[in-house]
Amino acid sequence: MPRFFFNYTSGGATYTDDVGTEFPSLEAAYLDAYESVLEIAFEKLRMRQDPATDAFEITDHSKDVLIQVPFSEVLRPAADARSSPTRRQTRMILENCCREMARGAKLKDELSAELSKTREIFAAIRAKLPQS
Repeated sequence: MPRFFFNYTSGGATYTDDVGTEFPSLEAAYLDAYESVLEIAFEKLRMRQDPATDAFEITDHSKDVLIQVPFSEVLRPAADARSSPTRRQTRMILENCCREMARGAKLKDELSAELSKTREIFAAIRAKLPQS
């Protein structure tokens, strides 16, 4: 299962997640970050702090940023969120990632099969070579 890292930015400071959490997909990691945004935002509002400029950055094991989750996007009223180009782009990226991961798995299986065939051919050739 892939491991995702959730870096948190607040008030100009970034808190890096060095441990990470395993999720079955980027979509599951995003949904967890979404729930965390709501929890943190409510807590900050109780303390009379503005969470609007905070954000999560979801990265992979190589620390490549896969998706950004700005608190302002999550906290926007539902009517705005549905029409948000950022949300549509995120959904398209997630769908594309799922397709590409499936394609990658299929290609890996095909390459493994070809490698096995190639090894069998080399073994057959070696068996026919004269022994010295």
